[in-house]
Amino acid sequence: MSDPFPDEVDEALWDEACRRAEVVREFLKHRHGKMTAADVALLATELDISRATAYRLIKLFRAGGTVTSLVDRKRGRPEGHRVLDDKREEIIRTTIKRHYLTRNRPTVSQLVRDVQTNCMSAGLKPPHRRTIKARLEDIDLQRRAKRRGENDIMKQTQAVPGVFAASRPLQIVQVDHTKADVFVVDEETRQPIGRPWLTLAMDVCSRMVMGFYLTMDAPSRLSTSLCLLHSVFDKSAWLREREITEAWPVAGLPATLHVDNGADFRSRAFKRGV
Repeated sequence: MSDPFPDEVDEALWDEACRRAEVVREFLKHRHGKMTAADVALLATELDISRATAYRLIKLFRAGGTVTSLVDRKRGRPEGHRVLDDKREEIIRTTIKRHYLTRNRPTVSQLVRDVQTNCMSAGLKPPHRRTIKARLEDIDLQRRAKRRGENDIMKQTQAVPGVFAASRPLQIVQVDHTKADVFVVDEETRQPIGRPWLTLAMDVCSRMVMGFYLTMDAPSRLSTSLCLLHSVFDKSAWLREREITEAWPVAGLPATLHVDNGADFRSRAFKRGV
């Protein structure tokens, strides 16, 4: 079974996994050779788990070394996993666009009633209120406020003129997505496929690009993660593979990440990953 994404884990399980990771990390730090059964028993007592579970956590942590590898697996569907069919997803999207994102500012409760009524009219099982609210929260907050004429929220989410500066490299790194101003064409038919998305990480102090990720897919937690992965590692091997002789002397863990209000940046996976 693969590890869950961080945003598929509820807060209580995540906090417990963080505690387990800290305890297991400290436990392994002082035991480089073969461990005794007594050692594992002490770990099991500290974590209030069985010896078998303690052995399993040690094995998992050695193999992956991540918090997600220590998450207690609950049976059933992971939290946040979406199982709605395409028809109901389309009804939710259409109802939000036509009836909620308007100057009349209908309430969330009204939106839920409209979605459920539209589903029943189509002979489909109405989705739960939580499901509808989750789809609503996926929409960019500034876009929602603009469509609904919510001026106070608009002011809170708009950029304020001024100077955004850092005193040293890696103090602040900005990450953002943009659609590249080029068209990719099919290598055989030469027909346009579309414009790629570029995710950039830039050091505020030096104004150097720390890393990037280019994809034809829309911005997501995957493109953000791969951009950050490219940013933190040394670029020497990457440059050699592409026969690039110019230096790219920038790498390392940023102290602070500065991002906008995009859905991928607001996800629990992003917040927990950084």
